[in-house]
Amino acid sequence: MSFASLLTKTVATKKAEVGDREKISKQWEDHEENLLDTAVELFKARCTKEAEMQKCEATISYEVLTREIEDFPKRVLTDSTYFVDSWGDGASAESWFYANRGLNATYTPGTPILFAEVLQAMLPKFVDRVKELGFKECKHEAGTWKVFVTWADPEDGGDKKKRRKD
Repeated sequence: MSFASLLTKTVATKKAEVGDREKISKQWEDHEENLLDTAVELFKARCTKEAEMQKCEATISYEVLTREIEDFPKRVLTDSTYFVDSWGDGASAESWFYANRGLNATYTPGTPILFAEVLQAMLPKFVDRVKELGFKECKHEAGTWKVFVTWADPEDGGDKKKRRKD
C-alpha cells in the first residue's frame, strides 16, 4: 500500500471517529434540552410565587434550581472540589465532553468533569431561554449562578418590593 493510500485511509478513519463522536454528543444535546426546559418551568414557578407576593422582580439561583431536576447531573465533593458523580438518564461524561469541548478533542474514559463546568456551559443557554419569556429586565449576576429578572408593576412605576434571594 502506498503512503498516499495510507493517508486516505487515515482520513477515512478519522472522519468515522468524528461521525461517531457527533452521535455521542447529540445524546448530551438532547438531554440538555430537556434539562433546560425543566429549569425554565421551575424558574417560572418561582417567579409566579414572587408575583403572588406582589413583587415585580426575582433573583433565582440556577444552581439551586438544578437540584430539583431529577435527571440533572449529580455532584460529589472530592478534595474540596465538586465533580460530576452521575449524569442522569440519557447522558454520559463522554457525551457532555464532545458536546462541549468539540468533536476533535480526545476523551479519556474516567476523566473527571467539574460540576461547575457543566453549570457554566448551560447557564448562558438558560439565561437566553429566560430572556425569551418577555421580562422587562433579565441578567445573570456576574460571579454567581443567579439570574435576576423584573416585570412590569401594574401600578406603573410604583416602589419596587424588596429583592428575594435564593
